[in-house]
Amino acid sequence: QKRTVEDTWRHIGHLVETIEAAECMNYFANAGYASVKT
Repeated sequence: QKRTVEDTWRHIGHLVETIEAAECMNYFANAGYASVKT
């Protein structure tokens, strides 16, 4: 459990690094964003 705001943001940063580009692209495409190019 994170005790400070800084630790929380650092943890979020580590989590964001685990998201792959293809996964992000698929999310936006499935959400209906027509500007996403594959």
